[in-house]
Amino acid sequence: MTTNTGPTPTPYTSLIADVAHRLESSGLPQEVAALLLAALQDVKDPQTAGIRGAYLKSITVEGFRGIGEAATLHIPSGPGLTIIQGRNGSGKSSFAEGIEVALTGHNRRWEDEDGKNVQTTQQDGWRNLHHTGPRRLEVELLASGQVRPLTLTRTWTGQTFAEATTTLSGLGPTPLPVSAIGWEEGLRSYRPILSYSELGQMMAARPSRMYDRLAPLLGLGALSEAAERLASREQQLAHSEKKAKAALPPLLTALADAQDERVQEAARVLQQRTPDRDRIRSLITGAPLADTTDLARLHRLATLTGPDTSVVATAVARLREAMARAEDARCSDAGDALARAELLERALLVRARHRADHTCPVCQAPDRLDDKWVDAATIQAEQLREEAAEAHAAQQALHAAAEELRALAHNRPGGLPKHLHVVWDEWAACRGIRDLVELAAAAERRALVLADACRYVREEAQRQLTEQDDEWRSVVPQLATWLDLADGAAAAKPVLAQVKKARAWLKDVQAELRDARMSSVAEQAQEIWRYLSQESNVTLGAVTLNGSENYNGRTVALNVTVDDVDASALGVVSQGELFSLALALFLPRAMSASSPFNFIVIDDPVQSMDPRKVEGLARLLDAIAKTHQVVVFSHDTRLPDAVRFHRIKATILEVGRFRHSKVTVRRVDDPVKRELAAARAVAKDPKVTAAVLGEVLPGQCRLALEAALQESARRTLLATGMDHTAIEDHVGKAHELTDLAALALFGERRGKPAVYQELGRRLNADASAVVEQCNKGAHTTIPDAAHATRFIERTTTTAEGLRSL
Repeated sequence: MTTNTGPTPTPYTSLIADVAHRLESSGLPQEVAALLLAALQDVKDPQTAGIRGAYLKSITVEGFRGIGEAATLHIPSGPGLTIIQGRNGSGKSSFAEGIEVALTGHNRRWEDEDGKNVQTTQQDGWRNLHHTGPRRLEVELLASGQVRPLTLTRTWTGQTFAEATTTLSGLGPTPLPVSAIGWEEGLRSYRPILSYSELGQMMAARPSRMYDRLAPLLGLGALSEAAERLASREQQLAHSEKKAKAALPPLLTALADAQDERVQEAARVLQQRTPDRDRIRSLITGAPLADTTDLARLHRLATLTGPDTSVVATAVARLREAMARAEDARCSDAGDALARAELLERALLVRARHRADHTCPVCQAPDRLDDKWVDAATIQAEQLREEAAEAHAAQQALHAAAEELRALAHNRPGGLPKHLHVVWDEWAACRGIRDLVELAAAAERRALVLADACRYVREEAQRQLTEQDDEWRSVVPQLATWLDLADGAAAAKPVLAQVKKARAWLKDVQAELRDARMSSVAEQAQEIWRYLSQESNVTLGAVTLNGSENYNGRTVALNVTVDDVDASALGVVSQGELFSLALALFLPRAMSASSPFNFIVIDDPVQSMDPRKVEGLARLLDAIAKTHQVVVFSHDTRLPDAVRFHRIKATILEVGRFRHSKVTVRRVDDPVKRELAAARAVAKDPKVTAAVLGEVLPGQCRLALEAALQESARRTLLATGMDHTAIEDHVGKAHELTDLAALALFGERRGKPAVYQELGRRLNADASAVVEQCNKGAHTTIPDAAHATRFIERTTTTAEGLRSL
């Protein structure tokens, strides 16, 4: 067994750098590459988040499952194998489930493979029947870089399993939420607990579930999360187009049989293969239709006014008033003067045209229009003009009034109904009436007739427009909604193509990296299988992941050969071999270098295993315990027996249950107690001489102190943040007892005087003396058995003190 059977996944930063490097040479468009890099931003990193390098220190259970009064199971911290044995019903599994519930908040024994509670009867039994006090679980842990132990405490405040809270102590002066430890992703990806029920279900789970349990340990979570983001983005973009298409049929149904031309035009546009969104937008915003349309005609008729009768009436009144003033002026002296002035001006005009002819044009008398007459007539005409100014003004006002009235009678515009043509033409004909009296009467009468006709046409057009506008307004919101969807779909279309291209590229990269990394996991599974497949004719071959995380048909392919014949594992192996396969797949995941946990908890893995496989399991656990803290619960004594038979170093604890669910834990094979017991046996042997005591006893006691100091040294070095491989290297190189003591006291090598002084300060002077004597070994003088007994007792007290450093 290698020192690290788990893979070493590429750190996320390197993974993203690798993807970025691949993108540079991929030839993908810049927009597609940008989508990929954006999807990889801020991905979860289970390899660096949270407290790391954790070991179990103890589990205390009170009022939970088979344990009533509070009972504590102390577990040696650091790499090593611990076996907790006990008969069925002893409370052993209550400790195992206590660790699981305290860490995860769940119990896999009560859940199906999808994590849903299915065994409600068993779940109802989570409360111990003999205990009426508090119900709590308390797990103590030691972690790299943490001087103080971390304590996870789960307490129940109600009668149901869900009515509980979990807090974390040891990271600060006050308890924190359990989320502060940062293990949510780690517990999902590198679950360090394999329960009895989970072990049985593992190989019976759906292929996709097995896939999901193995995939996280490959360290490709960043790519999986990025792929999920891209898939979600693609779904959103595709949904835009689907929504726009889905909204079109009901919209066309709503537009059918419409009378409004805008609705009809909108329907025609929407029935095109690619509807013109800009035309729909212009219709909604009120862009006019073509002038030839009926709707445009109605809009024109709705504003038709015809002649303003009040203006016409005012103009007619002014004309009639001007005619009256002109008639009055004509009959007055001013009128006569005007007539005479006009007559003289006409005669002067004739004289001016015919200067040589002085004959009067009226009476034909000769020489009447001579130059003297011209002078006199000019003076007289000017005088008469002055006298006739009032009459002239009346004439001008009359002309202006007549022209003003004629100007109101303009020609009819185009697009009028035919029945308006005659009425309007009659009104326009007023401009040709020369008789002013007739003009006034006709204009007044015809204006009233035309105004009434126009008002009727206008009101009818407005009524029709109102009906059509109501129809139009009822569909405008639907058209606007569809337009929003269509605009969104149009904007999403090019991006959707880019996202699909990004997903396809990322899928290929995932498959390539997954296959490469899975081969390493398969090698570890095969190595584990070699331990567990004793006397089996089944050889485990390749373990491959088929499909991807988002594919429902994803599977794990377990290829085996039976006597060199290829087969599917699930179809040919025995029940015991299935359990062995489950372990072979679980352990690489739990032992991954990316896991924050340095402990592995397995509940009753011996089930259905024959004796040879149990021996293989013992040797496998021994190999794993070189780098990990391995805690195994078992009611089967074959595993402890195999450990003892093969002289595998392990701590064996036994759980016993008594009346009213009182549970005790005793150490069956404590290395410190074991060595001290051996020392006592030597001291009590009457055949042993003083010389032998001096030679043997110090060395035997030294072994007990070494075991105690190794525990303390590992805890001290762990608190400095040192990784576990380096810790074991330091402990292994500590050849003298004082070297181990220095590591336990200071976390580094120190000279003997400093060690002895610190032991005296932190424990007492006698402890320092005992360590010094045991360090000398055979050079210590022990004259008789009484001295030997006292020395052993001093060593016992010192060992207890050293363990507590």
